[in-house]
Amino acid sequence: MRITRLVAVAMALAMSAAAAQAAPGFATANVNIRTGPDIEFPSVGVIPDGEPLSIEGCLRDESWCDVRWDGGRGWVFSEYLAFDDRGRWVPLPDVGPAYFRIPFVTFAARDYWDRYYVGRPWYRDRARWYGYQVRPRIGWHAPPRGPRRAGWWREGYRAPAGMGPPPVNWRRPERFDRRDDRRDWRDDRRDDRRDDRRDRRDDRRDDRFDRR
Repeated sequence: MRITRLVAVAMALAMSAAAAQAAPGFATANVNIRTGPDIEFPSVGVIPDGEPLSIEGCLRDESWCDVRWDGGRGWVFSEYLAFDDRGRWVPLPDVGPAYFRIPFVTFAARDYWDRYYVGRPWYRDRARWYGYQVRPRIGWHAPPRGPRRAGWWREGYRAPAGMGPPPVNWRRPERFDRRDDRRDWRDDRRDDRRDDRRDRRDDRRDDRFDRR
């Protein structure tokens, strides 16, 4: 029994550490999220421009990153990910994952697919992907050592087939600002209702005290 408890505690600590490493980010274009870090892997879906997501880790050469989005998990081109860094939108390659405490990770198809894709339509083809050799990304080169110059990765860059290059000076689309404003308004309404209920309860207590 003690061993079981120790194992459960260790797993909980590992999950907490992994959650702490995940970093919030945003997609800067309509971009595929795939079941592995190669364009040959099946697409899980398309993340819309401006959508929030959680970055769990990136490959060592920073060509792909493992993300959570819309309740799912998959791999996205790193240059189509950005962060709000104190009011400034920063493409991930400009500063590197370490700047946002994103870990470097490796990809093992068997482990990844058995963890996240059991029961999904493409899982029946898993044997093919278990043995697939992930290729280095065409048109991507590893980041320089030392301090980085913004946009270093754009020199000689080739956008993936079927996609435009990541935008320069990207800003999150206004539709998300309006959505966030509506969310703030709803939160304010909830706070106002809670305050009103609290005031009414306090008034009733005062009335009962005065009658006594």
